[in-house]
Amino acid sequence: MESDENMREYREAKSAAKRAVSAAKVACYKHMYDELDTVDGEKKIYRIARARQRATEDLGHVMQIRDNSGRLLHHLPDILNRWSEHCSVMCNEEFPHPSIPSAIPVLGPVPPIQEEEVASTLAKMRNRRAPGPDNLPSKIWKIAEGEGTQLITSFFSKLIVKGKLPETWTTSTTVPIWKGKGDVADCMTSRPIRLLCHTMKIFERVLDSRLRGIVGVTRNQCGSVKNCSTTDAIHAVRLLTEKHREKNKAVHLAFLDPEKAFDKIRRGLIWLSLRDQGVREEYVRWVQLLCRNVTSSVRNAAGTSVPFDVHVGVHQGSALSPLLFILCMDTVSSDLQSRPPWTLLYADDAKVAASTIGELQKEVQAW
Repeated sequence: MESDENMREYREAKSAAKRAVSAAKVACYKHMYDELDTVDGEKKIYRIARARQRATEDLGHVMQIRDNSGRLLHHLPDILNRWSEHCSVMCNEEFPHPSIPSAIPVLGPVPPIQEEEVASTLAKMRNRRAPGPDNLPSKIWKIAEGEGTQLITSFFSKLIVKGKLPETWTTSTTVPIWKGKGDVADCMTSRPIRLLCHTMKIFERVLDSRLRGIVGVTRNQCGSVKNCSTTDAIHAVRLLTEKHREKNKAVHLAFLDPEKAFDKIRRGLIWLSLRDQGVREEYVRWVQLLCRNVTSSVRNAAGTSVPFDVHVGVHQGSALSPLLFILCMDTVSSDLQSRPPWTLLYADDAKVAASTIGELQKEVQAW
């Protein structure tokens, strides 16, 4: 009888919840229609129509692409070669720059990788993520539980001693993702996301966790930092402008976004940034191991290209790349940063502020 009573109460509660949801939907739609049925609502109608049109467009699998001269390519081999050429140039393009100074390495042993570290990392790995070239998702190791954790830990220890990665770890699959703006047939409007082996990502996360316990990031940086986000950066900027408005003082802002910054970081700068932070040389060697003899293949609707070398930049899709990138940003901009909120960073995006246009111009030129 108690079970029947519980079932009855459950059904009544379920029906009440459905009625509440239905009533909320009706009220929401009525409010939206009332807003649209005004002069100012015309813009919202166009915005909704445009969003619904984009939702029906298959822009993720566009076949045609333009070459360097702007000619539209239709044949699959030409399309694939164009993507491979574009990604290869982007991953190996270097610009004139001052020589990278050397830093004194911090010698000393580091503790071996423990099963507890691997188990904790595995628990944080999300399921239903596209696997890398080995087609082995992290979920396999989760299913194996204790035995899988022991196997991975032993495997990591061996590859560190040997100083050589599995062949599948040195390659990746680059998938161009359209940014949602610009000409969809232009390679420059797509972001190259690399699919990496999940087992390597587990190793990267273990290393990332250890490095974050050693390094320190400037207070100006809001990207890839614990307990800090774009909301905090936006709030700081608003406070800065509101305080100046209250006192009737001028403040000038400039927002800087370096082009393809992730793809242009030099490897020597990564080693310098780690050593400047006092990271032991053994950890630097682990990072160097992950960056050695790296290749990638482009995969899209036209097929999969032949592998090309990757000599510059950090992987977009790597678990370790965000930390390495913000450390590099700190190294190259440490003498340019003012105290927050006058200078704020979010990964590669920078916001600089000044009291006069002249001062702001000097700040921008320095950056």
